[in-house]
Amino acid sequence: MKGMASMDIKDKIKRVIEKNGADMEKLLDLFSMVQHCENPTERREWLLYVRSEARKLRSADAYELIRKTYVLGAQNGNFDDYCIALEWYRSPEKRFYLPRRMVLKPLVDDLQDLFDGKLDFLGVSLPPRVGKSTLCIFFMTFIMGHRPAAASVMSGHSDKLTDGFYRELLSIITDDTQYRWHDVFPGVRLVDNSPKNETIDLER
Repeated sequence: MKGMASMDIKDKIKRVIEKNGADMEKLLDLFSMVQHCENPTERREWLLYVRSEARKLRSADAYELIRKTYVLGAQNGNFDDYCIALEWYRSPEKRFYLPRRMVLKPLVDDLQDLFDGKLDFLGVSLPPRVGKSTLCIFFMTFIMGHRPAAASVMSGHSDKLTDGFYRELLSIITDDTQYRWHDVFPGVRLVDNSPKNETIDLER
């Protein structure tokens, strides 16, 4: 009954928005209910609705609400949302994902299927310099945040390349000035790392 009541309230707020236009109070009320929505499909639909309406307001508060929708989407297991939330406060010229999103989105969707268990194996063949290695580093930190107790392995064809992977993974997890990993995974903490062994240990 609680879920049905919440659905009725969300639908009523949506009807008011469609009639009179959105305002921050209504969108914040909706977002609060979306956070507690138990049905993943319904939660995703309402999250996208709040995001689309907030974009129409063009205010600082609306911009912050949009950010929160990406963080919540990432916490709910959406990799595309994660890539955007992760770099939210980076200057536009330093962002990796958004400038390449149109090119990389098909691979992001494939990695999403891998994360969701729809694929057992994913082979990737793309031209050099399109960003596949960095995207896979993003994906690794996404997995590590959601499954900190699980063992995840990333390797390359040389020690230098593998060391680069390790350093970039550690940077994403620890550098709060460039990345917002802890906004997405506030309950996961770094407990140990070894430059020598190129290992990172997390704990929830």
